[in-house]
Amino acid sequence: MLGIDPGTIVTGFGFVDEEDNHLFYINSGTINLSQKSDIGIRFQQIYNEVEKLIQSFKPNAVIMEKGFYSKNVQTVIKLAQVNGIIMLASVNAAIPVLEYTPLEVKLAVVGYGAAKKEQVQHMVSHILRMDKPISSHHEADALGVAICHLHRKVKYKK
Repeated sequence: MLGIDPGTIVTGFGFVDEEDNHLFYINSGTINLSQKSDIGIRFQQIYNEVEKLIQSFKPNAVIMEKGFYSKNVQTVIKLAQVNGIIMLASVNAAIPVLEYTPLEVKLAVVGYGAAKKEQVQHMVSHILRMDKPISSHHEADALGVAICHLHRKVKYKK
């Protein structure tokens, strides 16, 4: 499972697997882009990096956060475009894409919909039994959205 936290400057990604109702950390990181680069170049870089991740790890699904809210309409538009780019890279590889709201992710990971980023980071590290805490909230959000999906998948399997 590939979880993605879309962003125009930093996009988080995280791979999580599930076996016998246990979640396992595989890999995670961030795609860091220059704010000075043209937005079209950044979109191309996101597409290329997501495509490489899909080819390398061969996830069975891509899970993303949806529902962006901002006072700045341009920010919302750009984030929606990033979502579309990630969907395109996924669909081109014949991989299904699912989306969850930040509220759904926080409820699944922390049990509280208004959880702070630090709480999400802590619980993601705990759930995945990681040796060291996650330093990037983008990475934690990406792993969190994958955990959210896997929790729902396990819940509905029963």
